[in-house]
Amino acid sequence: MINMPSFNVTYDRDSDVLYISARKVAAHRGVEDAQGIVWRYDREGELIGITVVDFYDRWYGHRPELARKISEGFHVPERVATTVINHAIETLRNS
Repeated sequence: MINMPSFNVTYDRDSDVLYISARKVAAHRGVEDAQGIVWRYDREGELIGITVVDFYDRWYGHRPELARKISEGFHVPERVATTVINHAIETLRNS
């Protein structure tokens, strides 16, 4: 059986920033990659969340690539990552 995290997804429309968290724990460190995604880790070095800067402007047209990155980072199936992104888009449309 796969231990799959449940994700808390929040979108800040004013800043165009998407927050995805797998656990509610303070981040010990964050590492920004070349695409502007900040990968947040706990004290033990486990990924606990990501911050996607310019979510709509940069990633809306590249959702499959973002889903792959989320899938790889959190070790979840790509379909789960796609569901997380789709939830964020629904949030965006309803805000």
